[in-house]
Amino acid sequence: MADTPFPMTAPSLDAALARWERHGRPGLPDRGFALGRLPDRPRQGVYRAGDGAPVLEPDGHILLMAPSPDGRRIALQLAERADEDAALALLDTATGALRTYPEVRCRYDPLLWSGDSARVELAASGSGRIAALDAATGRLTTSAAPPGVRLRYFPGGARGVLAESRPGAPTVLTDRATGTGLGAFPAVTRVAAYGDGGALVGCGTGLHAVDARSGAGLWSRQDPSLRITSFAAHGEEVLAAGVRAGRSVLVRIVRGAVAEDRPVAYRGAPAVATGVGADAGRFHVLIEGPVLPPRVVAAEELLSGGPGGGPPGGGPPDGRPGAAAPAAPARTERHAFPAGDAAEAPVAAASPADAPTCSARTERHSFPAGDGADVPVVVTSPTGATGPAPLILTCYGGFGVPSLAAFEPTVPAWVGHGGRYAIAQIRGGGEHGAAWREAGRGAAKERGIADLAAAARGLVRAGLTRPDLLVLAGASHGGVVAAACALRSPDLCAGVVSTAAPLDLLGLASHPLGRHWTAEFGAQEGPEAAERLRRISPLHLARGIAPGTALPRFLGIVLEEDSRVAAADTRAVVEELRRAGGDADLWCAPGTGHGRNHLDGLHRLGAAVLGFAAAATRPAQNTPSTAGKGS
Repeated sequence: MADTPFPMTAPSLDAALARWERHGRPGLPDRGFALGRLPDRPRQGVYRAGDGAPVLEPDGHILLMAPSPDGRRIALQLAERADEDAALALLDTATGALRTYPEVRCRYDPLLWSGDSARVELAASGSGRIAALDAATGRLTTSAAPPGVRLRYFPGGARGVLAESRPGAPTVLTDRATGTGLGAFPAVTRVAAYGDGGALVGCGTGLHAVDARSGAGLWSRQDPSLRITSFAAHGEEVLAAGVRAGRSVLVRIVRGAVAEDRPVAYRGAPAVATGVGADAGRFHVLIEGPVLPPRVVAAEELLSGGPGGGPPGGGPPDGRPGAAAPAAPARTERHAFPAGDAAEAPVAAASPADAPTCSARTERHSFPAGDGADVPVVVTSPTGATGPAPLILTCYGGFGVPSLAAFEPTVPAWVGHGGRYAIAQIRGGGEHGAAWREAGRGAAKERGIADLAAAARGLVRAGLTRPDLLVLAGASHGGVVAAACALRSPDLCAGVVSTAAPLDLLGLASHPLGRHWTAEFGAQEGPEAAERLRRISPLHLARGIAPGTALPRFLGIVLEEDSRVAAADTRAVVEELRRAGGDADLWCAPGTGHGRNHLDGLHRLGAAVLGFAAAATRPAQNTPSTAGKGS
């Protein structure tokens, strides 16, 4: 079977998407530089904070950057393709000269500069080497990393902190200057320098400050209801962005005490903080919303009642989503989002002068799952819209990753043409605390799929859409959930898009990174485990469909340069659906991977999803079409 050509697109949606993509995605300032994409630019680059002057705009993809303390050089992880296979590189910020070290392969591995800016070090996972680079001479030295252990170098103390992680064991931290043990921590996400010679350890739901010289704990803040997504430290003050009760929050901590804890709001409307940083003695926050393009603002704009800040408090009044009545949501929170206004950022990344605007409202609904739990759904609609409308319903629901209403150009493009866009916060995700995440993990994975079905039916009952106007869409883990949900309940929706997803849950080992997913989907061995996975595996569900069954349209998207998920599963699902008489297409997105992508690749993906959704929800498309299918 050959791949299909580029899927049918809707010209007006395609044009609207291109207009919204003109907005850039600024980066947080770091020692006077920022990694981001400026308006009207097709790719990421390194820019000077303040005036946005370009330092480097490569043809490839920058996974990470780390400026030296003196600002003279920047260490980079630079990939030629979108496959996340990067090489270490060193950039001279004065001349723009770039030197690449292809023998050091890295994949988001932390980069650590010495305090005098003389050298940068990393444990390169891609090549299994420990690398040290002399900044002045460019001389590289490497040694073999020990087998069976993952090493990472982080800031903290006098010479940095070494993190050692072994399968099934906590991560052990050691101060490199003194050899002092700093403790063992579960799931260390990042370590930052703190105070005078200390280290700040992030573990997802908690932050822990330690004295790197003595190893003594200074303070610890643990909150099972909060999923920390980003944090930064300046002196003994910490700013953390996180998610609690499905909402984005900012928490300011001073010497271990919480000074402020409040929902994120911008110009009176809820927003999402997708990153925080500290630079030049000031905290900055990257914020966005469904139709609010990302912008970097000073933290004081959002805290202490500053301009655009939200009210004080640690979350919604009752701390949880509202319950839902059988016929309609018991509580709906409505907010109008600003859109298209100029960015207020320390990086020159203002929106284009002719950037589009979108009049939209975002509402939080809650619908009951079969076991009585409430499934929150965030819906963005055109202002003034009433009655059922074409609706794209997305989810992720895995690995504790929060699904929030952040900016994605497909949302205002779709909403601007009369559609609704919804995000279901299903169990397994990180939106509602540790218990919510565990309730949809491993052997309980089926629960998240049922949650998505409950959300879809709730949206129909609420009068926001109809099954013939509903499209489920998901990428990666979310693509598994969306496909499984649609194939278990074929009458639920008109179409489903699954992008870069491992759709054979009994064959995870066939994927490049599949060995890392076993805990998320549950045990693979034994008859009970196999039967449980068979009930939710999209490929096995497709194989069990009887010919002639009425099925939603299916678009399986695979990524040409995907280094995480192989394409075979999606091909197999498409073949099985066609065998059953279904309308199923397969498209391989060229030059696109699972991580960083250029804007042209992102545009093709967005246009494919919007074009498919428009066709699937159009009455004339009720008869399956074979146009453009492979043989």
